[in-house]
Amino acid sequence: MVWEQSTDAHSGNYSVKLFNISTFGVVATGTLTNGRVHADFNPDSGYVFTQHDDARWHTAFTSRPDSLVGWYKYYPSNNDHGGIRAILHVEEGSLPERQTHDNWVADANFSMPAETKDAWTRFSVPFTYFSDDTPEYILVVIKAGNGTDAIADSYALVDDLQLIYNNSGGIRTEHPYQISFYQFNRTVYIMDDSPKVLEEGLFRLVDITGRIIFESHGLSPTLTIPATIPSGIYLGCILYRNGISTRKICLR
Repeated sequence: MVWEQSTDAHSGNYSVKLFNISTFGVVATGTLTNGRVHADFNPDSGYVFTQHDDARWHTAFTSRPDSLVGWYKYYPSNNDHGGIRAILHVEEGSLPERQTHDNWVADANFSMPAETKDAWTRFSVPFTYFSDDTPEYILVVIKAGNGTDAIADSYALVDDLQLIYNNSGGIRTEHPYQISFYQFNRTVYIMDDSPKVLEEGLFRLVDITGRIIFESHGLSPTLTIPATIPSGIYLGCILYRNGISTRKICLR
């Protein structure tokens, strides 16, 4: 296990903690992704990927955000450095790219400096666009170490990841606004009074491995998360028109 829930949070009650461990002479890098992990005893052969024919291992996404932002703490061993990366792509997508780069629409890549960050630190990185294509999927990877060269015992805390949209020009966006929502206890409150948006919307609750735990087609101003879903930290996603809104969901 190379990640866990942490009560040291930038906001809310929890963040995700990722850490590198040494086992059988190999350092397993703390990794979290919304895609699928192809693991191998040879670290150079491991990768994460979008499996577009299985809803558990992909996130449909057709927007063109301006940047990726979030908050982190970092405790590296020696000169190790973690990172957070998001690619927008069509068809097959993988990190490392494994001959899928021609499918990439955009890339946002943040490399954590190889220095201790004991206070919550904000980062912001732009998406670099390679084409005018509309993406089909987003693949996100968070790492506590430098990939196949990671060093044991490095660890990172990450919280409040967001996609930022620039509507003032320069970066084209597919929707004029984002739906706002918040959660209290097991009720999600959706702050939008457009019947069409609510009718066409989709709510997903995703765990920290990227697995879809709960899904509701068609939205209402309030939505109840079933009591059968265990307490913990999740990602809430509202997909609508050509946009997506996300926020952290903490269930008790």
